[in-house]
Amino acid sequence: MKGFNRKEGQLFIDDVSLKDIAKKFGTPVYVYSANKLKENLNNYVSSVRKEDKVCYSVKSNSNIHILSLLSELGSGFDVVSGNELRRCLEAGAKPEDIVFSGVGKTKEEIRLAISAGIFSINIESEEELERIINISKDLKKQAECTIRINPDLSSESHPYIQTGLKTSKFGVLKEKVDSMARKASESGSVNLKGIASHVGSQIFDKELILENLNLLIEISTHLTKQGHNLRYLDLGGGFGISYQEEKELKIDEVLTEIISVLEPLNLNLILEPGRSISGNAGVLLSKVEYLKKTPDLNFAVIDSGMNDFLRPSLYQAWHDISVVETKDKKELFYKVVGPVCESGDTFGEERLLSLDENSILAIHDAGAYGHAMSSNYNSRLKSSEILIEDEEIKVIRRRETFDDLLRQERDV
Repeated sequence: MKGFNRKEGQLFIDDVSLKDIAKKFGTPVYVYSANKLKENLNNYVSSVRKEDKVCYSVKSNSNIHILSLLSELGSGFDVVSGNELRRCLEAGAKPEDIVFSGVGKTKEEIRLAISAGIFSINIESEEELERIINISKDLKKQAECTIRINPDLSSESHPYIQTGLKTSKFGVLKEKVDSMARKASESGSVNLKGIASHVGSQIFDKELILENLNLLIEISTHLTKQGHNLRYLDLGGGFGISYQEEKELKIDEVLTEIISVLEPLNLNLILEPGRSISGNAGVLLSKVEYLKKTPDLNFAVIDSGMNDFLRPSLYQAWHDISVVETKDKKELFYKVVGPVCESGDTFGEERLLSLDENSILAIHDAGAYGHAMSSNYNSRLKSSEILIEDEEIKVIRRRETFDDLLRQERDV
């Protein structure tokens, strides 16, 4: 069976036992299913037209081996830093399949993007437009751009992953678009090819996506009447995945509806999905170090910490936690916590589990915003990453060592 499955009480990816992975490579360890990544990307690629672009959001999981796999399967990329752009180029991505978002692009990053000839820089402010014009003139090379609109729409998700409200730092307000488009056109250094927006993450409301689409069409139509030759609408990403039995949108159906609206208008689509491609393709494996009982709570203290996986602490995010190999132990309700010296280092509360010390736990749906957000807090070492396809096991990041941790401090 492809992807995640359970056989005789053990959790597998394809035909590979996660118990064996933990034993061979140690814990904590991130493990990804190549087949699930392929399936998730194909949901997008097979639902769009030739001129449309599916640009995977690199920030969700930036491992170069995963980027290379997705590139080979026809994915473009959405980057938010110069180093993410460099990662994509190292992974074999074509510059013309890369879009660059983010509010704080440095002069060096803009210079890199223009020099590389990427598909689009998503302009997020009047000040950024001025910087792009100056750098383009200095390089004597035209910058390919879109203007990112702040649609002032709420995704009704966690405040930290809402990006489309007028109080957000992202994008420009609608009333600024006319003057910015005119300035870009008159500069002679910027080719304005479209309008972009991104409402936020974990979206389950199709009507919100269509409302955002209609806003972009309205602005694009207005700018076209002003003489601007726009061909692309970038709807961003944000399709939600089911962490706790949420009802996911059917991507193919939503995209079919979007494209049916765009086709008569001769407009092409750009999408920036991240979580919905990598999120449910990965798990974090962790070993139980202690089962600590108090009069009020049963604690399962594991060897993963908030430095390894920040989402539960940062967003109070819910992730399913299961035992990799079922035991004949009595099930109890546990608070699953890590070793980091912070009370917020918690992965789940009231989790009904059958455990003993040394049990291996799988924290599910950890393929997005997992290792990419990890740190060395408490001088903890970053975990390794494993990619599995059928029976092939590939180490795509070795476990960090203490020498790695101190190298930059020793060399000064």
